[in-house]
Amino acid sequence: MSKIICFGEVLWDVFSTHKKIGGAPLNVAIRLKSLNNEVNIISKIGNDSKGENLVAFIDKKGVGTKGIQVDKHYKTGKVKVMLNDKGSASYDIKFPRAWDHIELTEAAIDMVKSSNAFVYGSLVARNDDSRETLIELLKLASYKIFDVNLRPPYYTVELLIELMNKADFIKFNDDELFEIS
Repeated sequence: MSKIICFGEVLWDVFSTHKKIGGAPLNVAIRLKSLNNEVNIISKIGNDSKGENLVAFIDKKGVGTKGIQVDKHYKTGKVKVMLNDKGSASYDIKFPRAWDHIELTEAAIDMVKSSNAFVYGSLVARNDDSRETLIELLKLASYKIFDVNLRPPYYTVELLIELMNKADFIKFNDDELFEIS
């Protein structure tokens, strides 16, 4: 069993008919946990009921929540998801949100130092606070997995190159490969 840390956004995806818990790092964490890994997530929620519900859901899935911080100023993440006639999604990612301000804490440092793998994406780096925390934690990680998640306008080529250069392994889909090549 591996000890894996996932870093990034936890949020609510809001569709026209329903809402569900999401965020690429959280989805990865839940999948890795289902494969019998020890998984923790580092993120930030607002001091609100949406954040409390997120943590309860994550706990229920067996993913560790000791790396989830609570922000007194910013709300829990929210993304408005719109589907076109063909079922393709477009996103209105609310900004700023609590996960834009993940802090470098002793708990986060200890978790990353004791892990076998550190999974991160590109969306969490849209704001300086979380990006700076990510860069510091990458210095401590033994094995770094970059799960590219391109959401315009929240990335630059320079940022992607920086994050790719820090990775031991990079995961992307066909659309992302086309976009970054």
